[in-house]
Amino acid sequence: MCKVLFVDDEPIALEGIRMLADWEGLGFEVCGMCSDGEEALKVMIECRPSLVITDIRMSGIDGLELIRQAQLLSKAYKPIFIIMSGYGDFKYAQSALRYGVRHYLLKPIMDDEWESTLGDVMEELTSRQQVLDQLEMTISQLLPMMMAPILRGELEELDECISKRIGELDQEAEGWKCILIEGLNEEEMASCSSYVYAKKAMFVDLMPGQACLVVDCAEDVRGLAGKVYDGLRQQDSAIYVSIGPPVQSLRKLHVSYSGAVEASVHHFFYDHGGLVDYENADRLEFSYNLGIMAMLEELLGAAERLQEQEASSILNQVFASFQNKKIAPDMVRMLCVHVVLKSMDVLRELEVVSMDMWSLFRNELQNGPKSLTTLEQSVWRYLNEYMRRLRERRESSSGHPLYGIERYIQENYKFPLTIKDIGKRFYMNPVYLGHAFVKKYGVGMIEYIHDLRINEAKKLLTESAATIRSIAEGVGYVHYHHFLREFEKRVMEKPVEYREAAYDVRKKGNE
Repeated sequence: MCKVLFVDDEPIALEGIRMLADWEGLGFEVCGMCSDGEEALKVMIECRPSLVITDIRMSGIDGLELIRQAQLLSKAYKPIFIIMSGYGDFKYAQSALRYGVRHYLLKPIMDDEWESTLGDVMEELTSRQQVLDQLEMTISQLLPMMMAPILRGELEELDECISKRIGELDQEAEGWKCILIEGLNEEEMASCSSYVYAKKAMFVDLMPGQACLVVDCAEDVRGLAGKVYDGLRQQDSAIYVSIGPPVQSLRKLHVSYSGAVEASVHHFFYDHGGLVDYENADRLEFSYNLGIMAMLEELLGAAERLQEQEASSILNQVFASFQNKKIAPDMVRMLCVHVVLKSMDVLRELEVVSMDMWSLFRNELQNGPKSLTTLEQSVWRYLNEYMRRLRERRESSSGHPLYGIERYIQENYKFPLTIKDIGKRFYMNPVYLGHAFVKKYGVGMIEYIHDLRINEAKKLLTESAATIRSIAEGVGYVHYHHFLREFEKRVMEKPVEYREAAYDVRKKGNE
């Protein structure tokens, strides 16, 4: 049923238009009776009436301005206008003709003139509907067979009849967009075409698991894509829907299809549901910034220290950074492989069986997880297994590795020691070891070594007559001035002053 809209600033005139014909009997639905052009324009945007009967002289937006603005709404939307006016001024007729209006009636309207005009309108609308029906038939029966090679850019030469029909369709359409649907099984592929309800849309079976809807840009493309997505997700299908950029001709569909494929990559960041539209250009620039490496080292350190809560928190931060910075999916996978390989090195150094660990993560990489969240879950499962094996190895030895490291430092602080050498001895990354030591003992490892050396020096200064230089060398300082600096920093006195003060205290005690 066609829709008709009445526009006049006089209520009596509006009612008179309604009484001019048996609109329902003629196949019309009255979608609005507006008293001004502004209200009428809103109704036209919402209802898209096929026929608009309007007065010329109205306050605000008059009849001619309404026609002008209506022509800007859409290239494809071309309603028929009948102008009814009580003014015979030639300039109004001229303006109406300039806007393509062919039906201009002066009030009062004669019955025979009205019947003739309405007959012409009905004939034109009928003709338009026949064209639309023919287009729909052509699209549904013939063109879809040709669309797959056109979408892939494989078809350069077109049959003359097909080429002509494509030209006709292009003239009727605002343009075309591809809706790419991925992850379909055979049953879903067969049912997917049922979601094509738009008049200018066609279903294209591209390859196993992948289909495409080619839709006139005049349609609500995003709304259609959303309904397809919702309908398939109700079947618990892990499907991905992407919208390509608009193209003006069906011959250029491969550009829209390529854009949809490019946009599809971004489902990696939007696994929570919905669809991705190529025209959201701010999402289409991937980053290859490796500034996140420091966070990965922190993650590995937390895992090596068996701090599960901290490791989980850091992992969440890492993947949030992947999301926010739009790190390229291939780069994300590479960084995840880095975490896996580095952790496996630790297991090998501790002589822990680790070859089977790779299989926990290899499947995710081979299948190319579409979802960032899926990949994060895979990394966390791997890290849990990594920490479990690491914990078992350490529990089977002498308890927490830091206890052994502390004993080793206490026994060897008089010798040259570095965090790197200690980490190598105890199979721990120096960075992780440094963080773990501070967290457990509240002081850095190097400061801890200086404390041990200076405490021993204080003891020797009060209990022996050795020279200060020999004491400095004996507790592990190669450079005398280094010893003096560390001693004064901790004791707030020079070594000689400390020795003299200790001597005086001892002397007084003897007296």
